[in-house]
Amino acid sequence: MSAELDLYRRIMRARTAAVDERKDLLYDHAEEVLQALLDNQGITEQEVLILAQRRDVSQEFLRRLAADKRFQESYQVKRAVVFNPKTPASVSLKLLAQIFLFDQMTLLLVVGIPQEVKTAAEEQICRKLQQISLGEKLTLARRTNSERILAYLLDDSSSEVVSAVLNNPFLKEATVCRVLRKSQLRPHTVEMIAGHAKWSCRKDVRYALLRTPHLSTGRALQFLKVMSKQELRDLSQDQNVSASIRTYIKRLLGG
Repeated sequence: MSAELDLYRRIMRARTAAVDERKDLLYDHAEEVLQALLDNQGITEQEVLILAQRRDVSQEFLRRLAADKRFQESYQVKRAVVFNPKTPASVSLKLLAQIFLFDQMTLLLVVGIPQEVKTAAEEQICRKLQQISLGEKLTLARRTNSERILAYLLDDSSSEVVSAVLNNPFLKEATVCRVLRKSQLRPHTVEMIAGHAKWSCRKDVRYALLRTPHLSTGRALQFLKVMSKQELRDLSQDQNVSASIRTYIKRLLGG
């Protein structure tokens, strides 16, 4: 039997096959067979989910699957399509607003998802942060890898959320420093960073802390005691450092 004839027969089977016959066809290597399965009026949501999760299908196949009116109301199918790195960005962007917050968050962790889709997911999450519950914020703070979301939550009104962000393994020093440079910053954010074992020992973080108006005098003095003379000189001339701290630094320098 020629390969072409075998393929033709599989295609014809796929278009009319009953559920038991379709089991093997769902894993067929030929996309023509998978396209024929979509022509099958008996195909189920669970079978379509298997197809939507395959990483070896074409963008055209996923585009057709996403447009199939039989499954446009299925949340699981929509989610599977968005989570497939092969799905065209234009398709994912249309579906993105229809998936749940935590699925949007999980999407940011998926390797291969187009950056424009991840950016759009990040934007949608940020727009929801004011309305979500404390529990949802805590989950985001602990699990997200988005620098933008972490920066937003690092200055949250809840100290629980701030603590969760500070212990998030994806949090970067640059993000902490950027938050500390904000003109408006919650005092408890400053104090929690200053007292955190991991972040308070970082040189750039200490510099950023000493430039904020909310750092307590006690914390500031702790940092100054372990700084070099050159670092102290730099800080003594920095107008972002409070006048009282600069005066203390000058005393330390004997000037």
